[in-house]
Amino acid sequence: MTNPLATVIIVAALLVAAYSLIATLRSRPMDWSHLVALGVLEVLLAGQAVVAGTELAGGAGPRHPATFIGYLAGIMVIPVLGAAWGRAERSRWGPGVLVVAGLTIAVMIVRMQQLWEGTGV
Repeated sequence: MTNPLATVIIVAALLVAAYSLIATLRSRPMDWSHLVALGVLEVLLAGQAVVAGTELAGGAGPRHPATFIGYLAGIMVIPVLGAAWGRAERSRWGPGVLVVAGLTIAVMIVRMQQLWEGTGV
């Protein structure tokens, strides 16, 4: 797991959450710009998954990788599920789902960093 990429993911997730919060407060439904933002976030997460998977295969990472792998698998589905739920909810709360998704991703990346470094075991 690389800290610079993790930082980029956290910033991107918080930007998605902020952008979605603005849409929610303006009573706007989710649109294509939200999907593009989630797509970019998903690509960043996939990159982190590849890097982390490669390092785990090489013997680096946490002593007990099961929790880390669980977080890694879970974090990959959050943007997809958020997009599906947000598109299904055509009211102002569609982007509200993305606010929660973005905040959740940011918190999970921080937790994954703690697991990787052994500070949050």
